[in-house]
Amino acid sequence: MSHREEGWNWILAVDFFFAGMGGAMLVIAGIIDLFAAGGQTSLLGNFLGPVFMSVGSGILIFDLGRPFQAWRVFMNPKAILTVGARVMTLSIIAGLAYTSFGLSMLPWSGWIAVRKILAVVCILTGLVVAIYPSFVLGRNKGRPFWSGSGMMGLFLISSFATGLAAHILSGMILPPAAPEALGSFPGLTALLLACQLLFWVGYLWTKLSGATAPEKEAAQKWINGKFAAPFKNGFILAGTVAPMILILTPVTLCQALGALLVLAGGLVMRVLVVYAGEDRTLLPGEKRYRSRLPKGDEAFLKAWNNK
Repeated sequence: MSHREEGWNWILAVDFFFAGMGGAMLVIAGIIDLFAAGGQTSLLGNFLGPVFMSVGSGILIFDLGRPFQAWRVFMNPKAILTVGARVMTLSIIAGLAYTSFGLSMLPWSGWIAVRKILAVVCILTGLVVAIYPSFVLGRNKGRPFWSGSGMMGLFLISSFATGLAAHILSGMILPPAAPEALGSFPGLTALLLACQLLFWVGYLWTKLSGATAPEKEAAQKWINGKFAAPFKNGFILAGTVAPMILILTPVTLCQALGALLVLAGGLVMRVLVVYAGEDRTLLPGEKRYRSRLPKGDEAFLKAWNNK
């Protein structure tokens, strides 16, 4: 038996978008610093990584309500939300500290060893932040489209594709001291977009061919149901295929447009995925519980009624 719930909205998708992109930007900056023979990404891109994560967190806090009690999410070490909040906070702090080393007027800007250590911290914590939203979704076994580990791969690829695109745009606005470090980013972005397309085909095929009936029904909505048009036109065509071509074009304007389309496609994907969680299967014993509820139109019972 399936059930439709309210409460999943685009604001959660925006949080996922900024958190994933920001986390991936820190990972990319750290990897370039450690392994690209002295190369560094744009100072603007390094700064925007933790800023984007902060924006996503702020949006989520105000959407959940009672923002002045947000500190409570840090208090339960056994809760997955607490782990995510702590790692994201550490990642934001490490990202801002790492960015400060790009400001030559600061006395510690020449402390290379400390910068490298912060780069490692950015890689580790940023990777967790980039994966975390998909991990939270995948744990919901009652949500047919989310369930399983496949969602982690989809979110991880999208996070790094949007992170690379954001670094490309940042480098165009404020070029790094060694611009050649960004030279491989368009090609890497196109490669990730191709992987993203293949992963989505595989994910939907798996749901349609070898999954449970609720999962097949949920996946079918992405093929010829209510999600089909925005998925095919907004995400696949405009957010994956078109930027894959544009970003490989050796014209700055085309690459900038392609990078912007990658960001738009990443946001569209997350909005669709979040709204796909409205439909869920009932948990064991839940059907029996609902059958025993009194029948009526009382306000406190409306949330339990199927639409």
